[in-house]
Amino acid sequence: MASKRKVTVTLDDELARELDRVGNVSAQLNEAGWELVERRRRVERLTALLDEFDRTDGPLPDDPAEDARLERLLGGIA
Repeated sequence: MASKRKVTVTLDDELARELDRVGNVSAQLNEAGWELVERRRRVERLTALLDEFDRTDGPLPDDPAEDARLERLLGGIA
């Protein structure tokens, strides 16, 4: 089991009520935190890959329609 550390967080009241309604708030926030960390890691890896493509092949031409299509395909980038 991973070690734990107690922290204080401030949440929107509505979110706090919803988390309380479902159950163990700490477990829910821990799970959501790991999902956020993994998503950020994937974005960092994708950014590094795209930067490498830019270095080796040059940047893609600016095309707003293509940008919108890629963002739809990737499900948005946060």
